[in-house]
Amino acid sequence: MSDRLIRAGAALVVVTLGAIAAVISYRHAYTLAVQHGETGTTAALVPVTADGLLLVAGLVMLDAARRGVPAPALARLALALGIVATIAANLAHGVAHGVVGALVAAWPAVTLILTVELLMGMIRRAQAAPVSAMADIEPFDEPERWSGGPVGMEWRETLPAVESAPEVVETARESAPEVVATAITETGDLAPVVATARERFAETLATGGLPSVRALRRELRIGHPRAVRVRAALEAETARESALATAGSGRDRRSRRRAGGARGRPAAAAGRADRGPAGAGRGARPRRRADGGPAPARATA
Repeated sequence: MSDRLIRAGAALVVVTLGAIAAVISYRHAYTLAVQHGETGTTAALVPVTADGLLLVAGLVMLDAARRGVPAPALARLALALGIVATIAANLAHGVAHGVVGALVAAWPAVTLILTVELLMGMIRRAQAAPVSAMADIEPFDEPERWSGGPVGMEWRETLPAVESAPEVVETARESAPEVVATAITETGDLAPVVATARERFAETLATGGLPSVRALRRELRIGHPRAVRVRAALEAETARESALATAGSGRDRRSRRRAGGARGRPAAAAGRADRGPAGAGRGARPRRRADGGPAPARATA
């Protein structure tokens, strides 16, 4: 059986047993109140004051245990008074039947007190378990103000998207883009943290923005130094992707320009061939002799 199933079964038994004991204890206290002059609503509510005092005192002590502070003295006093009042009322109900009758009548009250305390103890232990499980996580400090940042962005969780750089002027020399190696490497224990950051801040990275150090520390539960390294790794990765995308678009434009020039050159050559040699066209000037007369017509084959 799993721990969760065991805890659920124990809680169910405790609550059921406590409910049965509470009903019996209430009936004993109600009968005692009626026998001693209380009637109607008053007689019905008097037993609730004793059992309710137990519950309130237990809840106050539970809250103190969750916050790690000592239980208030008034809560301890209320718990003691509730125990005494509940047991005394049940003893008084059964004392008319002798000692055994008094003990039998008091037993439901004892059961109710123990079940309430057991239930509160289970809740306290369930609340303390997550705290101990997270004790190994590196603590993080309070958010730090970006004192050197722009006005109005001192507490920004996410930095705005940076506008893309202007298009690089193309030159005659074509060279492959060189990716500059960065000092941030996703090796060792930083790689899974960076991968987690990509998943958590996928929407921010898709818009070209970067998560702030504060957001990384809070979301990933890491310290300030590691948050700075993770953010630098994300920034370097974003820069590499932007550089590769810019270089790829430049190569596509040059390829289309060269393809267009290659298609235009055969058409120009065909046009020159149709015009024929110089002077054979319609606008060619007639040849003249050296003495100024018209040149004789050239014989044709």
